[in-house]
Order: sequence, then C-alpha cells, then structure tokens
Amino acid sequence: MDIVKHISQHSRNLIDGLMHSSLEQRKNLTIALLGFYSQLPNFKETLHQYLHINIKKRQLISDIRTGHLQNYVDAIEISNAEADVYADNYEEPEPIELLILYAFAGITSDLKFSAPLVPLLIGIIDTLDYYENLSDRPEFWHQLLEKEVQFQNEILIQLRSEQTFHASIYEKRYEHVEFTHL
Repeated sequence: MDIVKHISQHSRNLIDGLMHSSLEQRKNLTIALLGFYSQLPNFKETLHQYLHINIKKRQLISDIRTGHLQNYVDAIEISNAEADVYADNYEEPEPIELLILYAFAGITSDLKFSAPLVPLLIGIIDTLDYYENLSDRPEFWHQLLEKEVQFQNEILIQLRSEQTFHASIYEKRYEHVEFTHL
C-alpha cells in the first residue's frame, strides 16, 4: 500500500475512533499530545516569536483541563491578523516551527468535538516523516514512524473501551528521542 493511501486510511480510522470519545478523554489526549510537541526544538521560543506569548507548560495543562483557552486563541488570531506575508521583513517559519504553530492551534482549540485531535495525531506522523526525510538516520525515524501509527491505533482501542491512559504517555514515549534542528 502506498504511503498516501495508508495515511488516508489512518486518518479515517482516527476520525472514526475519536468520534465517540468523551470530553475528558479528549482533554487527556490533548495534554498527552502536548507532551510530544513540547519536545520539539525551540517549542517555547517559537510560540514566543510568532505568538508573543510565554508558555508555562503546567499552566497550559491546567487551562486545557478547565477549558480556559481564550487567551491562547486570541494570541493566535492577533498573530495571524498581523502577519503580512508580502512585507519585505516577513520571516517565513521553518517547517518545524510551522508544525509547532499548527499543533499549538489544535492544542488550544475547543474540545467539544474530536476534530482538532486528528490533525494533532497526523502532525506527529508528519513530524517523524520530516525527520526521516531530512536526518542522517532515516531508518531510525522510519521505525519510529511505523511504531507511531501502531501506537495511535492502540490509543483508539483504549478510547473505545473507555480505558484511561496517563496524560504523560507521549512525553514518556519520546523523552529519549533527540529532536534536533535540521
């Protein structure tokens, strides 16, 4: 099966698998996904540079749990409104910075529905694919990528069976992986 078909099928599985998740499950999964994205190079610095906010991870986790995300949403909207891609001094974000910015928008979005979680999960696959394509260790990243798709399917099984999982699963899963600047 080619990779495009595989990812398309995986995306459909994610949509179907997340559809009936509870709000509490979606919050826990969002916090877990933050554990992945916060390990990317210059996570906090990227958010400061482009959104002009200083992130305190503990506070962000608390805000996700309580649904107090409007300040983050406002910062994203202001940043988007102020960005002038045609200006001479416009600095286009690096690919990893774009992944961080897109992920942060998903992490701070309304979790009444499961839709924001699908791009966050696919974003992990995109990140691993980015490293596979640009690093000097493509085999390592390819193995992580294959295992990640399996891991995401296991998460879907846990959600369907209403099992709880710890919000630090992604942080622990990738704590020994070095995401370097490429």
